[in-house]
Amino acid sequence: MRNDQSRGTVPGIMGTDVLDILKRELPETMVILTTAYGSEETAIKALRLGVNDYIINKRPFDADEVREVVKRAVTEAHLRRENLRLQREVEFKNEQLRQNFTELQVAYERLKELDKAKASFFSMVSHDLRHPIAVAKGYLELIRTGDAPLDADTRGYIGVAEQEMRYIAEMVDDVLDLSRMDAGYYHVDCQPLAVSSLLHQARLAFRAHAAQRDIALTIEPCEDLPLVSADSLRMGQVMSNLIENALKFTPQGGQIALGARRVPDGVEVIVRDNGVGIEPGEHEKIFDRFYRIKHGEQLEDKGSGLGLAICREIVRLHNGRIWAEGEIGKGSAFHVILRTVDE
Repeated sequence: MRNDQSRGTVPGIMGTDVLDILKRELPETMVILTTAYGSEETAIKALRLGVNDYIINKRPFDADEVREVVKRAVTEAHLRRENLRLQREVEFKNEQLRQNFTELQVAYERLKELDKAKASFFSMVSHDLRHPIAVAKGYLELIRTGDAPLDADTRGYIGVAEQEMRYIAEMVDDVLDLSRMDAGYYHVDCQPLAVSSLLHQARLAFRAHAAQRDIALTIEPCEDLPLVSADSLRMGQVMSNLIENALKFTPQGGQIALGARRVPDGVEVIVRDNGVGIEPGEHEKIFDRFYRIKHGEQLEDKGSGLGLAICREIVRLHNGRIWAEGEIGKGSAFHVILRTVDE
């Protein structure tokens, strides 16, 4: 575009007027202003209006300068087109992300609804199962303790039935606990707790069962330990599950020891046995839901397969840690770390 007053120009129309029209009608057009008479003020005005570059005509004609200016304009045009393409691509991707995010939000809300429905279903089923179990246990107790004489075989049958009812009740409780955990309805009420009291209560609860199996259930000497911050009811459940698990894998005449010690990040509770042991490759897997050991030496094949999974969730709610150690033929040990009151 030329901006001069030489012969052949359109009277009354300056180059800047043409520039204004170009930028309005063809905004992507690259414009180079050439002028022989334009002042610096005219050049500044043209740049403000959108000129991409300008050339001041000289004598003799400088072809190299013109080529350089045109080259810059072509490069800028390519960059502008590429920038526009990238901008449109970014806008398209952003729109896709917005759509995906909306879909994910909808799916997430749906999953929450399904989780609530599942928890409600399990709660209802568990409640409905508990009632007939309680009734059956009650009638079995009446028969066993009633006035009618019972022979040894009948008493044995009643004992087996009562044991099976207890296992069913425990499985119902396990399923209900996990459904509450999944739905976020399972909470812990942490208070100062003496670990020695936790160990003694656990031993008292299982002493008779262990004695029936001729298994020594002992408490190892514990040094003076600080109080831990824990829910006594929930941690009692953890200890029960760990001891029940040890009883399943410890043969007659075996030993189960309960202990605790101070460690840098709290108090470590240990349940150790000299039973069949655990494959090293299963140390993590045994905390998965419904997982059962593979070596086939379990002495009692009872339970829901949820006990250790529940232990892990309860310990997690205490901001603690739980893990297993052991080898086949060398027994196993379960470790739980609880935070102290002052931590």
